[in-house]
Amino acid sequence: MMKITFLYHSAFLVELEHCSLLFDWYGGTVPDYDRTKPLYVFSSHHHGDHYSPEIFSLLGMDNVWYVLATCIRLSARRKQALGILEDHVFRVAAGRTLLLHDLKITTFRSTDAGVAFLVEAGGKALFHAGDLQWWHWEGEPGSWNADMERDFKKECAKLKGQAVDAAFLVLDPRQEEAFWWGFDWWMRTLDAKAAFPMHSWEDFQISRRLKALPVSAPYRDRIVELFYPGQVTVLE
Repeated sequence: MMKITFLYHSAFLVELEHCSLLFDWYGGTVPDYDRTKPLYVFSSHHHGDHYSPEIFSLLGMDNVWYVLATCIRLSARRKQALGILEDHVFRVAAGRTLLLHDLKITTFRSTDAGVAFLVEAGGKALFHAGDLQWWHWEGEPGSWNADMERDFKKECAKLKGQAVDAAFLVLDPRQEEAFWWGFDWWMRTLDAKAAFPMHSWEDFQISRRLKALPVSAPYRDRIVELFYPGQVTVLE
């Protein structure tokens, strides 16, 4: 069983039987969780809407481990000031696999900055896209948009054949008419039992907009609609 708490934007707390996972926190309180279990904190990249160094002072090092994209830089002085223990912080590049205690962590190259994470733990597989998305912007050259589509599909296609219990996927209203393209391609091409929209800038109607589109018919029942920060979803 998984208890998934949507915090805001792209931040989620996932509680499993033997551990907890915290993705892309950058502010506010962390909900209560069982501190007797290890907590693994993931930061997909350095952007301010995905990471804050305050996470170290908030959670400390006791039974907590941090997995950070390599674009997140911490000087020796900063580490000392934050009380960081070297053996509790792991920095990962794209295209790598990290075995950390009972977790298998695989990273994918983002189409913006940093990485996306596939985390296998306790018999469950979770995918957090970070900023890996089919970014398409009106006003950008056609070649730029074409490159973005190619890179997104090429990277995500590496997940073919991988069953995913919960996928956290970008659904960004700023993309206007293209807001659903990446989410739709992922759900049609790959295997996710449940998909959580994220990076939606607290536009809580966006998943309904996608579900109302005819293209979503094959997977709309697997979209978890998010209505407010702190919303809890329990999955078997």
